[in-house]
Amino acid sequence: MKQTKGWALGCLLAASGPLHAACQYYDGVGPVINAATLDSPIVVPALLPVGAVLDSRLFNGLSTGLECTGQTDQEAGWVQAPLAGAGIIEMEGVYATSVPGVGIRISDQVSRQPYHWPRQRAPLAAGHYTPRASYLVELIKTGPVIEGRLRLPVEAVSQRYGALEPTRLRFLTQEVEVVLDKPTCSVAADAYRVPVDLGAHHPRDFNGVGSGTTPQSFSLRLACQGGRGGDRLFIHVTLTDATAPGNRTDVLSLRSTATAAGLGVQVLRANGQTVRFGADSAAVGNPGQFLAGSVAQGEAVFELPLSARYVQTAAVVTPGTAGALATFTFAYN
Repeated sequence: MKQTKGWALGCLLAASGPLHAACQYYDGVGPVINAATLDSPIVVPALLPVGAVLDSRLFNGLSTGLECTGQTDQEAGWVQAPLAGAGIIEMEGVYATSVPGVGIRISDQVSRQPYHWPRQRAPLAAGHYTPRASYLVELIKTGPVIEGRLRLPVEAVSQRYGALEPTRLRFLTQEVEVVLDKPTCSVAADAYRVPVDLGAHHPRDFNGVGSGTTPQSFSLRLACQGGRGGDRLFIHVTLTDATAPGNRTDVLSLRSTATAAGLGVQVLRANGQTVRFGADSAAVGNPGQFLAGSVAQGEAVFELPLSARYVQTAAVVTPGTAGALATFTFAYN
């Protein structure tokens, strides 16, 4: 978290009706705008408790000077209603954002008094004032976090002294990506091609449609890293028939160069269930896709055990070469 130290003067008082008196800036000074930026992405450990601060930034700004010649009013708060327009229950000054589970609070840098909506107004005595455009911006966990883009208003908060608006916070960053700090995985460098030897067989090894040879084991392997706070990454996989991509059965076609006939290849999971083939897509919920497992922080390797066998698909098995090819696509959530 970045922190820039500074000072702020002024106070937020109880609400009161407006009074009218002239306020004017000292010669040579005027309103001060603090233009703030937030880094993206903001990485959130998923298991942080509600109320935890996800990101905290101090934005130190310049001060200005003014004089009010009589009693008037001071007003402070959000320039416009924050998203959802209401504070989060039991969290003073925290307002909902476009990302579920993430709220925002903007406070005076020194007093740590949060800015509110509706804006707060209080009587202000005649005198000299030096308000400072310095702010504390915090993102707060308000519930289960769903990854997304957090939209920030251009004009955030401001103060008024009579008819003058001497300080204002403006966001130069319009959107911030919020992501969960979960592990990441990719296919291991030496596992992009997985040869499986199904062995040599005689037609008499098959005794009817659906009969098959002894399954031969193989595995698909991922290299994983990262993660924090107990987060898990769920891994899904789809196998696609490279010879007949539209195949949605549980029998892999023989390659076009095969000379054998009456055969196909089945891929089986560790529980013996056959795998149905689907489209070459990483979309979660893709037809034929199944949950392969999950990884947690510190797990460097994920291995999916599978096996394959020849299976008879026609009344007669014709001997010959019988190669088959499938591709695999992983999806993560």
